[in-house]
Amino acid sequence: MTENSKSTAFDFKQMIEQTIDAIVLISHGKIVYSNRAANQLLSFDERTPLNGLTMGLFLDPLDLPIFSDHLNEIRSGQKNAVTFPLSIHSSTNKKIPVEFTCQPFRDQEQCMAQLTIRDISERKAVEESMRQSEKLSVIGELSAGILHEIRNPLTSIKGFLQLMEASSEVHTDYMEIIMREIEQIERITNELLYFTKPNRERFTQFDLVEIAQETMTLFEGQALKQQVAIKLTSSNHHHFIVGDRTQLKQVFVNLVKNALEATAADGKITIDLSSSAHHEHISIRDTGEGMPKQVFENLGKSFFTTKQTGTGLGLMVTYSIIKNHKGKVIVTSEEHQGTTFHVIFPSINR
Repeated sequence: MTENSKSTAFDFKQMIEQTIDAIVLISHGKIVYSNRAANQLLSFDERTPLNGLTMGLFLDPLDLPIFSDHLNEIRSGQKNAVTFPLSIHSSTNKKIPVEFTCQPFRDQEQCMAQLTIRDISERKAVEESMRQSEKLSVIGELSAGILHEIRNPLTSIKGFLQLMEASSEVHTDYMEIIMREIEQIERITNELLYFTKPNRERFTQFDLVEIAQETMTLFEGQALKQQVAIKLTSSNHHHFIVGDRTQLKQVFVNLVKNALEATAADGKITIDLSSSAHHEHISIRDTGEGMPKQVFENLGKSFFTTKQTGTGLGLMVTYSIIKNHKGKVIVTSEEHQGTTFHVIFPSINR
C-alpha cells in the first residue's frame, strides 16, 4: 500500500470516527464495528467498542420484527437502502427516538449491513409541539361551534327542570328529554378530548386484519339488531403497517359506526383490505342512501354532519389520525347506492 493510499484510508477512518451520527457494521447478526458516536449512544463509554453484541440488546422486543425485516431486505439485495424510525434504549437506559438508515457495505470478503443511527429527539419534540399547536388552533376554531352545540342542550335542560320544579309530579317524558340532552353534551366532550389530551403515540407493526376483525366483533350485536350484514374481505392473509394501534382502531370504529348508522335493515357493510406495491388499502362500503357531491367538501370539518344528533367531530378525529399516519382518505358516494371510504396507508416496506 502506497503512502497516499494509507493517508486516504486514515483520513476516511477519522471522518467516520468524528461524524455526529452513530454508525455500526453488522455481519451475521453481530456488530463488527462501531464508531465513537455509536459507542457513546449505546454504551457507557465512547471508547468501549460494541463488537460481538447484537442490535437486539438496544431495541424494544416489539420492534425487533420491524428491524429484522428491513435488515433482511438489505441482506437479500431487495433494496439498496432503507430508512425507518424506531426507538432505542441508550447507555443511560433512556428511550430515544432514532432514524435508522440501513444499506449494504461490501468489502473483498463479505457483504455486511451498515447502520446509520440518527437521534431525532429534537425533531420529534418540534413535531409534537407543532401538533399540539395545530390542535390548539383547531380548538380555537371550534369554540363558537362548541358554545352553540352545548348551549342548546343546556337551555332545554334548564327549561324542563324549571317545569318540573313548578310541578309536584315527576314527568318521565321530561326526564327522557333531559337525559338525551345530557348524552349529547357527553358525546361532544368525549370527542373533544382527542384534541386536548396529550397524544402519546406508540408506533408498532401490526396487522390490519386483526383490527378489522376486532371492530366487526364490537359491532356484531348492533348489526344483528339492525339486520345489517358486516363482511370482511382480504386480498392477503396479512396486511401489516406501522402505526398507533389504538388510534387506528378508532378509525375503523368511527367509519364502521357511521356506515352502520347509514345502512337500513337488510343492508350490507363490506370491509375490504388490499395491498399494492407500496401501500395498504382499506375500503369500508355501505349500502345506505349515499351522499350528494356537495357534501364531500365538508366531510371532516367541525360540526358538519348529516346525522340529526351528530356533531361531526368523530369524522374530524378520524381524518386527523389518518393524516398523522401519513395516510389519505378518498370518499366515493352515489345517492341511493351507498358510500365508500377508501383509506390508504404506506406499507412497512416503503
